Amino acid sequence: MVDFVKLIEEALRYARDAVAESFKSGWGLKTRGIGAYGDRSYGFDLAAEKVIIDTITDRLKNVTIISEELGMFGSKNPDYYVIIDPVDGSKNASRGIPFYSSVIIISKTLSSEDIVAAGVINHSTGEIFVGDRDGYISLAGGELKLNKTNSLKDACILLNHSSFKSGKYHEWARRIVQESGTSLFLSSTALEICYILMGKVDGYVCLDSALRPFDFMASIFLLRNYGGAYTILFEDNLVKEIDLSEGKRFGVIATCSKDLLQEIINLRLPD
Repeated sequence: MVDFVKLIEEALRYARDAVAESFKSGWGLKTRGIGAYGDRSYGFDLAAEKVIIDTITDRLKNVTIISEELGMFGSKNPDYYVIIDPVDGSKNASRGIPFYSSVIIISKTLSSEDIVAAGVINHSTGEIFVGDRDGYISLAGGELKLNKTNSLKDACILLNHSSFKSGKYHEWARRIVQESGTSLFLSSTALEICYILMGKVDGYVCLDSALRPFDFMASIFLLRNYGGAYTILFEDNLVKEIDLSEGKRFGVIATCSKDLLQEIINLRLPD
């Protein structure tokens, strides 16, 4: 039987090595066209994607892959779906800003309720966040810690700037920034949510429908395992589970505590 946690850890380590090697050779920073979802692809994106897919499919034979660069392909009747963001934070990586990650989700179906394991690697430090559906979670190379922050005025919040681009959510975003103790934006959603798991920040917010499942669902799965709080924004509704299939976009609010989550939600103006 496949150990999903170890498989994800192995694939993420290989991805980090592949990205580092692509930078050394100079190939990684060259643009390589447009990915399946319309974003620019760099050599490092493709290097990470290839090694992750090769590692996963060497152990899991009957799978469907959903990946940011190649899109959806594989078995029409899979045992598992593998959702991959080869490099989350590609713009940071392409500019030499050391804040980017790789993401893997393995699920029995295209419902987030059926995720069996997920993981995120911080390329700059090598820290790997990984967990499974039995509630297991670990952080290789670091220490897990949830802050006990319950009030926005005491919180450090990472706020995705796309929240301001939509007139629909601009005032909500402004009120969050105004009420929070500190607000920042680091441009790698998967890793930013994982920072909640390290106690580095207290929350992450993206109000606009700017995120695909591979941007945030692995980290949300891990945060849920460790006792954090979250809600997902989809078509003006607040939900806990989503469809992982390609083509859908979401917002998300993730926090270290239920009280902090509720305070952020309460700042939303009535429609």
